[in-house]
Amino acid sequence: MPHVNDFENVPPEIAAEMIKSGECHVFDVRTPEEFVAHRIAGAYLLPVQELQARHGEIPRDSEKKILIYCEHGVRSAGTCQALAHHGWKNLVNMTGGMAEWIER
Repeated sequence: MPHVNDFENVPPEIAAEMIKSGECHVFDVRTPEEFVAHRIAGAYLLPVQELQARHGEIPRDSEKKILIYCEHGVRSAGTCQALAHHGWKNLVNMTGGMAEWIER
């Protein structure tokens, strides 16, 4: 049974380095309205409310890490936990979310 340590937590500074080096896919699990207001360049919008129907859009056996973020890091942590529970690997939660990303 998977547990909470089945994904990595990284602060925005580390996430930015991962994105810059191209070592991860980037998924934004916020609402379309939040995404339009501000987002990480190149991020793929997959609102958490649509996760059950659209989880197939997240690569399951990717060599790259799967970086997931939201506004404050709560929805993304829950998403990582749910995906890990269903067999996804290489999951990374950006702690602090867009709120901290913008401030860095």
